[in-house]
Amino acid sequence: MMLRTKAAAYGAAGLALAGAVIFSGSALGLLNVGSSGVLSVLLTDPPAVPGGVTGIYVTYSSIAVHATGPNDSGWVAFSGQGSIDTMKLVNFSQTISSGTVPALTYNMVEFNISKVQVEYAGTNYTSTVASGKLVVPIIGGVKVSSSNPAAALIDIQPTILNLGSQANPEFTTATGAKALQVPSDEVSDSMMNVGNTYSLQGHDWFQAFKTHHSDNVSISGLSLGSGSLSFSATNGGSDPATIRMVILTPLGQGQGEGMGAMMSSMSGSIFFVVRSDGSLELANGATGDVGSYLGAGGYTLAPGGSQAFTFSGSITSILGRSAISSGATYDVVLMGTDALASQTVTAS
Repeated sequence: MMLRTKAAAYGAAGLALAGAVIFSGSALGLLNVGSSGVLSVLLTDPPAVPGGVTGIYVTYSSIAVHATGPNDSGWVAFSGQGSIDTMKLVNFSQTISSGTVPALTYNMVEFNISKVQVEYAGTNYTSTVASGKLVVPIIGGVKVSSSNPAAALIDIQPTILNLGSQANPEFTTATGAKALQVPSDEVSDSMMNVGNTYSLQGHDWFQAFKTHHSDNVSISGLSLGSGSLSFSATNGGSDPATIRMVILTPLGQGQGEGMGAMMSSMSGSIFFVVRSDGSLELANGATGDVGSYLGAGGYTLAPGGSQAFTFSGSITSILGRSAISSGATYDVVLMGTDALASQTVTAS
């Protein structure tokens, strides 16, 4: 079935989220509900995708926001679910839910991703999802008052990897996100309408957020041989960065150049799992295991922090079919819930 056909169905039904907000049983006992205000949740950001991908349809549900404070802490759940093509969110946001919540400050938003569908070369493929539940920090918090509507913008960052070949693709999705409050003077009545799109072009507050809170991990001292891998990673950003996997892909395995070409065919790639103590473990087994590696664990670099990573031993692909070739060039990518850094290296 062509994905565009499914997209039409999503547009008719999936995006028609219920606008009402429900208070969970636990939240009713914790939150001060003396006053309330309107909060809208918006989604933005195009995904990082392999070449040939023209649509990424993310199905989401169970949206909730978390209130701060020892006496006013708890989760408030938004009802409804939907699907959105994140490929269409280049410099745009879309409202995915809106409703009335207690007039408090909220520091996290949570939602589930139940399905990701990839349109690749005109055909519909279901992708595995590394972690279906996202708990996203709202940087600086979002304050809801009874006098003015508020909005939180989620910058979702899905990364699609093709673990199969271009002829027989096998997709997995790693998804991370960050969120911030939309400035009060930017919040419009139209943002309260589910499905409404809002241009982010030319807005200094959004550009400042992207500049100061984008992942900024660099690689140095990279060395690769048939029985060893070593490098150092430095977090130059203002937020913690968690490295969960290191992926080595022979240069030119995909079509074209750049990250998209590398991700378009990773059947011969070599995968290392990054443990919490900074050690590297060669991943062997099934390609389906990659999603679980990307969804949990990893080593967290604090802002400004550096860490040396080393591996010694036989290096083969995840299916044990290929090894490092002396003189060959490889793309080396550090993965968290998205692609954090990449560099090429020639094996010794």
